[in-house]
Amino acid sequence: MTIPFPFPGGRRSGTVASALALLLSAASAPALAQGQQLPAGPPPGVSPTQAPPAGGADGPPAQGGQLRLPPGASAGPPAAGPPPGPVLTPAQKLVAELPPPGPGVLPPRPPLPADAAMPASDPRDFQGTWFNNQPLQFRSQKDIYGAPAPYTMEGAKVLARRVKSLAAGTPFINASAICRPPGPQWQRDLNFPFLITQTRDYVEFVFEEYHGRWYISLDPQRAPLPAAKQYMGRSVGHWDGNTLVVESSDFRQAIWLDVDGTPLSAKGKLIQRIRKVDDGGHVPFLEIATTIVDPTYYTAPWTIVRSYGWIPHQAVFAEYNCEEQVGDPSVSPDAGLVPEPQE
Repeated sequence: MTIPFPFPGGRRSGTVASALALLLSAASAPALAQGQQLPAGPPPGVSPTQAPPAGGADGPPAQGGQLRLPPGASAGPPAAGPPPGPVLTPAQKLVAELPPPGPGVLPPRPPLPADAAMPASDPRDFQGTWFNNQPLQFRSQKDIYGAPAPYTMEGAKVLARRVKSLAAGTPFINASAICRPPGPQWQRDLNFPFLITQTRDYVEFVFEEYHGRWYISLDPQRAPLPAAKQYMGRSVGHWDGNTLVVESSDFRQAIWLDVDGTPLSAKGKLIQRIRKVDDGGHVPFLEIATTIVDPTYYTAPWTIVRSYGWIPHQAVFAEYNCEEQVGDPSVSPDAGLVPEPQE
């Protein structure tokens, strides 16, 4: 990389030039050592006018150790307050102005016994009992990089309608409220155990809550997909190295991705990348990165990621009574929920 240094009156001495070259080499060494390319432009979400010049925020050094400012720059103190964030679309502004989601909590779990069985050493063997080991996220607002979800205006209006209904004390009826499978993403996000079993032809997740079941065919010829549409969709998987890539689509109805109702249309799909991660700790964990693809509600695919802890001592599920939410004489028959209007 060549960076011009404008020294009035001719070139600096060889000693200064060598020092500058050494400084530049040291600065770029960590990235080059990892095989990374130096950035060719500003990071995503930052316009060229916001990005610092190549010589740094104040430009390249000038003679006498003074800093040379780019044309039009002020030599005064920096502006107060946080740096400007990414420019939001009208749809993203609508979502950003909604009441914030409730704080998620992580229910306490008994510690892993000292003699507990460990996950299989085979990175492609996910069998065993796992659970979401992160606080429940009521609303998926940002992607894996911290950028706001790329809502279309239609998607933003659906979420806004659901959040405002909940805030008004008249939440909409959804699959969870009437004991229907809530879809793979919401089902996995709940802080309840789930059991994975697998063969060469299929992988199956069985969940304690809702008694949910997520079936993944690895070979539709030998492990046929269900003939009728399912609430959890039809899921087909294949191995990419030691990562299981699963595409879920063809849902029986539109689903909620979380408690607050981040939407996925019936024609949307989820692409899940599942892998077992050994970070050098005592017990590996499961990681699932989910890409949401839905042109109805989002302008582009976006990805969220969750991790799941190993709990073999909770392989025997506790009894779960979903019916207490509806039809139980000890509670309100509709729990205050109302039908959601359809546009």
